[in-house]
Amino acid sequence: MPACLEKEGQLFASEANLHESLKVISSNQAGKAGHWWDYSRFKSEKVRVLVVSLRHLLLSEIKGALDRLGHPAQVMLIPGEELDRDKVERLYIETIKQFKPDFLLTINHLGFDREGVVTHLLESLRVPIASWYVDSPYLILGHYRGNTSPMLTLFMWDRDYVPMLEGLGLERVIYLPLGVDEDIFNPGAVLTGKPAQQQIGVGFVGNSMVIKSKSKLKKSGAAGPLLERYQEVCKAFIGSPHLVVRDLMRESFPDLNRQLLAMGEARALDYETSVIWQTTGWHRKMLLEGLQRFHPTVAGDPGWSEILGKGFRILRELNYYADLPVFYRSTKVNFNATSRQMKNGLNQRVFDVPASRSLLLTDFTRQLEDMFEPGKEVLAYRSGAEIPGLVEKALKDTGYRENIARAGYKRALSEHTYARRLTKLIDVMRANYA
Repeated sequence: MPACLEKEGQLFASEANLHESLKVISSNQAGKAGHWWDYSRFKSEKVRVLVVSLRHLLLSEIKGALDRLGHPAQVMLIPGEELDRDKVERLYIETIKQFKPDFLLTINHLGFDREGVVTHLLESLRVPIASWYVDSPYLILGHYRGNTSPMLTLFMWDRDYVPMLEGLGLERVIYLPLGVDEDIFNPGAVLTGKPAQQQIGVGFVGNSMVIKSKSKLKKSGAAGPLLERYQEVCKAFIGSPHLVVRDLMRESFPDLNRQLLAMGEARALDYETSVIWQTTGWHRKMLLEGLQRFHPTVAGDPGWSEILGKGFRILRELNYYADLPVFYRSTKVNFNATSRQMKNGLNQRVFDVPASRSLLLTDFTRQLEDMFEPGKEVLAYRSGAEIPGLVEKALKDTGYRENIARAGYKRALSEHTYARRLTKLIDVMRANYA
């Protein structure tokens, strides 16, 4: 997911099209009072939200939450990745003209280009932009300053990234953690998926990163010392407090860092992404191996079969909407090991598992304490050595396990739904642009 803008820069060649489009629009308004984009915004209690993306990442969850809150919302899914730039531009203009949104919402800047042409188009039309990041913004926005705008407010799922983006000159950056769709993970819903025919003791759902990291490293074209010392860089990044690979390399591998920068920005980002994915895979494998005596069930990509030995039951990748709720509810202890792109942030499992009224065992982070109370609403480990004892107690003591799962469920539904998150997002956008 972090490299989701790889092809989006192809949508727009330059800002010439933007200026030409606005010129045409303005000429069509000749003789009329003002422009059509001068409509009032944020004047009603309910706001109109245009949700834009290239793909279906979180779209149903966001649209469902907005519907429950009573806010009119329209989804604009840009078809394909290499549409003619004039058609994409016109799609934005015509949709905004018809729907008249109070603001536009995108996830991870999907639907925008690297050069910032869409951002400048929306700024010219005075449409505020909310971009909610659920992956590393550094790998997407870090080196594309054209997307800065006074009409843009960024929302970060991980608080640690806020100062980084402020340092890039982005003035409006707000911490907004992930949430949960209570309809999808409702423990009372009738489930139809088939990931498990019987109850699971310990389960983990996630990618091994084996295939992804190899593919990204190959794409980077790394050679010489960068390739030869790749595993050394990965091992250093696992325990590093740095969020950005090149920050670690600048500090600990200065010669390699100079070679990295000489590769060019796109290839350097591919190398950094591969390091993050590789270290995430190693981290997960190491922790899962400590659970081997509990015969855990691991659902994910084929890479798990390559790196996990005997004692593990491997399942195919699960459909998030149909299969994952079944898996969580069928599992006594749902294990979580967070990606190394966030050292203190919270991933989706932290909210989905408790909302399923199931027990979550996750890595302890500072941000976890803000969301749940470890030991009472979720279980948290500070090191791999703590994991077996926590799992054994939870498996043996049904009352203990169910009490924690019940408390986590109450907290998730009262404080961590997408409706709650979007209410905060809307309040911020109203305060910034009304």
